Amino acid sequence: MGVGKSTIAKQLAKQLNISFLDTDQKIENQERDSISNIFKINGEIYFRKLETKLLYQLNNKQVIACGGGMPLFNNNMEYLIKTGVSIYLKASSDYLFSRLKSERKERPLISKFNKHELKQFICDQLSEREIIYRKATYKINVDDKTNKEILGEIHSLLGTI
Repeated sequence: MGVGKSTIAKQLAKQLNISFLDTDQKIENQERDSISNIFKINGEIYFRKLETKLLYQLNNKQVIACGGGMPLFNNNMEYLIKTGVSIYLKASSDYLFSRLKSERKERPLISKFNKHELKQFICDQLSEREIIYRKATYKINVDDKTNKEILGEIHSLLGTI
């Protein structure tokens, strides 16, 4: 959360002239409800099943911005690696905190946290998820980089443009 997955993926897809998919948006459209309501009403297990089902339905060349939890469940990271190129946009907890502290109202998952709790939440999430995220095909540190710099690194890794 807050690393810029959707923004970078959307820009990359445009540069590569291929389609873009944000899995959270797709699920919200399919379910006709927000992610936070889906979690609240149906629970996380239901949502994770929706993510996995969507992932396995994808079969055309596109750039995908997946929710931060998607790789953690149902062997989704292994499937992502097997079927395409995965890129971990890695950010430090300090960098994420600086980006997210002013966005708490817009992000239901962190809206209830004060600044200290938010900092701890970010550290905990990074610690828990790093073991899975680092399996990605490529890793790019995004701390203090512009979107243009990040996209340049992606193109270098992919051998495009």
